[in-house]
Amino acid sequence: MALRDIFGRPASKRRLLVCTGPCCNPDGHAETRLEELRQRILAQGYGEALIGRASCVRRSCLGKCSGDPLAFVDPDETWYYAFSSEDLLKILQEHVLNGSPVPALILAEEE
Repeated sequence: MALRDIFGRPASKRRLLVCTGPCCNPDGHAETRLEELRQRILAQGYGEALIGRASCVRRSCLGKCSGDPLAFVDPDETWYYAFSSEDLLKILQEHVLNGSPVPALILAEEE
């Protein structure tokens, strides 16, 4: 089955994956932020700009459990954490669509 974005459309190759698994979504914050993001995109009429270029996808586990909501930009292999729905929109616009990572939200990798 093809991967679907938060609007039910086939996911693009450039995508923002948001973990909604039990470790990253213990209080439902990741799901809430995803729904807020979906509503922001709809309210701003921004959804059409994404079609075929970028996607935001809900995933049940990304395998990097943290206790906080996590997101991953594919194929750039960049992890983000501690984000709001506004931050998710910024990551989607700046990094996924335009190729400019958002340094303040990037998860620092352990050495």
